[in-house]
Amino acid sequence: MSLNQNIKLKNLMEFSLIMSNECIIFDMDGVLADTGPIHYQSWKRLADEIGVEFTREFFEETFGQKSIPITKKLVGNQVEKTEIRRWANLKEKYYREMVRDKISPLPGVISLIIDLKKHKCKLAVASSGPPENVELLINSLNLRKYFEVFITAADVENGKPEPDAFLITADKLNANPKNCVVIEDAPVGIEAAKRAGMKCIALTTTHSEEELKDANIILPDLSEIKYEDIKQLLKS
Repeated sequence: MSLNQNIKLKNLMEFSLIMSNECIIFDMDGVLADTGPIHYQSWKRLADEIGVEFTREFFEETFGQKSIPITKKLVGNQVEKTEIRRWANLKEKYYREMVRDKISPLPGVISLIIDLKKHKCKLAVASSGPPENVELLINSLNLRKYFEVFITAADVENGKPEPDAFLITADKLNANPKNCVVIEDAPVGIEAAKRAGMKCIALTTTHSEEELKDANIILPDLSEIKYEDIKQLLKS
């Protein structure tokens, strides 16, 4: 075998190894930290200020989507786009004010991440939140060092339940979607994962088990799952 053939074979083997590595994509809100109540409070504050009704049912139905589509649903189609964007940005400002220094990782997050890194898994965060929210939370939780890729609302034109966020993440990781597991807490995230061709683990932090029934595995938190469980899920 020639030198060039050896190099090509080596490169092919390395590429195959990259594509076969297990990749775990974490949603942020309700997965890494229990930010749901803070999002609810910030949306409620905005709704009260602009004089529209905001219900728990509406919050649960839209949780996990990007803030601009949620704002549009909240105020109606008759409002100008610039005003919708301004209100969406104001809501996120309220959220960041409330969440700062008041958040900690959900049970099992740190131990699972360490276990996954020990087994050479690639980790990413794919959130519907704006970059400022992701930056604040990841730094507050001291998790940045564990993740290779961060995808936010700014990176995706079509939010969940469209699969774009997860497919972009897989591309950034040089990963085959079939080798990716998504960890989510919302039905729109589960649908996005399925449409991306990925397996999905759902946590009941913000929705009931019945609402999350389309996930492959449903858990109360991440303390009940380890690398070997994820490995078996990918084989199934």
